[in-house]
Amino acid sequence: MKLSDLISYLNLLEQEDHTPEYSVTLRQLQSVSLTVQRHKIQLNSFSEDLTHNINGVVSSFERAQSTLDALKMQLRERIAELEPEQYTASTLLYDQEMIYETSNDILNRRLAIDDDSNILLRSRLRNYGDWRLPGMIIRPGLDNFIEDMVPLDPLYVIDQTQELIDPSINAFTPEYQRRLRPYIIDDRKNGQPLWQLPNNQFGFVFAYNYFNYKPIEVVNRYLGDIYNKLRPGGAFIFTFNDCDSGHGAALSEQSFMCYTPGHAVAAAAENIGYEILDRHHGQGDIAWLELKKPGTIRSIRGGQSLAKIVANQ
Repeated sequence: MKLSDLISYLNLLEQEDHTPEYSVTLRQLQSVSLTVQRHKIQLNSFSEDLTHNINGVVSSFERAQSTLDALKMQLRERIAELEPEQYTASTLLYDQEMIYETSNDILNRRLAIDDDSNILLRSRLRNYGDWRLPGMIIRPGLDNFIEDMVPLDPLYVIDQTQELIDPSINAFTPEYQRRLRPYIIDDRKNGQPLWQLPNNQFGFVFAYNYFNYKPIEVVNRYLGDIYNKLRPGGAFIFTFNDCDSGHGAALSEQSFMCYTPGHAVAAAAENIGYEILDRHHGQGDIAWLELKKPGTIRSIRGGQSLAKIVANQ
């Protein structure tokens, strides 16, 4: 029995929630019963029989719900038993196989994102585009999300090699390229991979298709490091392989992405101090968390030269 099968089964059961429909029907039956009880015309024992039968419906539903809850609990317990093995497999994948990936391998590895999720994600990026605040994009890749972040000033562009950074930077004019701040990081050597960057400075950080390939212990290190880099009120959006879904768990079992269940990532974020603003799971591979460092965002900047920044066509 595979972990992904158990998670898919749990997903299916959690989607089949009939409680709202039942509640509406029960209220209607109880309303009719009350009408029968209070009416001046009382025939035989219909009032008592109706009340008795409605109570039987309630008891039957509660027993069925209790059985379903017990099944879900056993599934969660079985999932928890199998998770440590998958966590270990992801760490080994990261340490022993992903270390040999080339820049081309990484650049050509794309997330499947549905149109609605793409529109929503870009709108969230534009929402944080404030020229008064520094921003950071980790793994700009071949996707053009960086274009939605150019209002942030300065914009730090972060990845593991210069070859991974160049395609996104080269899309802009030489004048704007000189304003960007590229940094090379190595999370295999440094406990705090962003140690070169200033603390309490960034208004917004975005990582796309990056944490999908990091085991949970590395993701947690980044969560803590980025929390320190954000100024109070700053936000952080990142995609990850949400293994609370059967699809995400299957990607991990196939050694394509790492095992990072959403509930565990969210719990780690809250333990660090983040507020969770949103948790999105779209179609295909796409899932992200939107986090905020508590506080009110502030800047001492009072003005900036205006210009429109566009990528080279």
